[in-house]
Amino acid sequence: MKNAFIILSLAFVSFACINPNAKEDVTLELKQKVHKYVEFWNTGQFEGIEDVLCDSFEIRTTPEYEPELGIEAFMKSISNTRKAYPDFQLTINEEFYTTNAAAALWTIKATSKTGHVIVNQGMSIAHFVDGKIEDEWIANNDLHWLTQLGYTVLPPSED
Repeated sequence: MKNAFIILSLAFVSFACINPNAKEDVTLELKQKVHKYVEFWNTGQFEGIEDVLCDSFEIRTTPEYEPELGIEAFMKSISNTRKAYPDFQLTINEEFYTTNAAAALWTIKATSKTGHVIVNQGMSIAHFVDGKIEDEWIANNDLHWLTQLGYTVLPPSED
């Protein structure tokens, strides 16, 4: 049993040393996909989207995390967002990668057509399949967004 452990350990070390930059190569490829994805949000231009997103792409957003399915739904969501906020800009503040996932902390800055400036922070987790983004899970503070637009929250009346 001890010999089998030593052989497996040597095999693992040998395999890991074949390409010590393999993880960095994967991370760079995923980072490029994430940055292209952010570019879709920031420009509303979708050239090359089929190289970035899986056909079955899902986006899930707080508070219910109900999925919007497919690339067409994603493009429509961005187009609608950019109609309401023509200068919409998403900036990644921090990003983290594994071999098949990415997480990011980000800030959105946008001005509504009514002139309200929105600054909202959030976080996303994206999963990759075959080098393409399969899904994104987004968490942010919708109430903070709405209050910046001028909405108020009133407590229920005590009848």
